[in-house]
Amino acid sequence: MQMHSLTAVLLAVISLSASCYGKIYTKCALAKELKCVYGFEQSSLGDWVCLVQHESSFNTAAVGQNKGSKDYGLFQINDYYWCSSAGKGINYCNINCDKLKDNDIADDVKCAKRVYSRHRFYAWNGWKDNCQGKDLSSYISGCNLSCY
Repeated sequence: MQMHSLTAVLLAVISLSASCYGKIYTKCALAKELKCVYGFEQSSLGDWVCLVQHESSFNTAAVGQNKGSKDYGLFQINDYYWCSSAGKGINYCNINCDKLKDNDIADDVKCAKRVYSRHRFYAWNGWKDNCQGKDLSSYISGCNLSCY
């Protein structure tokens, strides 16, 4: 009986730590979720998947350094403008930056859409340097993007 309790505790710890450390997406899983859950247009998925690959390597827990500020999560949202870290930042998305590092990307998507509405993809250097003006069809080719 004691072994079952220990196993249950270990499974709980593992599942909690997995949610704390984020998630690594595949190209196709991200494209499908962006389209089917968050309503992204299929025509823009190549841009978003390319952006995420070059910004965070598909890692929801990624934190990057950016000229004295930090970028958080899947879309590398910057703490100078878009989220708040330790009470600093303009916080246009009205979110604590740490919330952008978990595996629930709903708030990340909401903020990324806000960034996009103001600056399009030009807010992300990863997109400008690696995706802009390129054929991005390979980022979603072979993916089943059916929402059914």
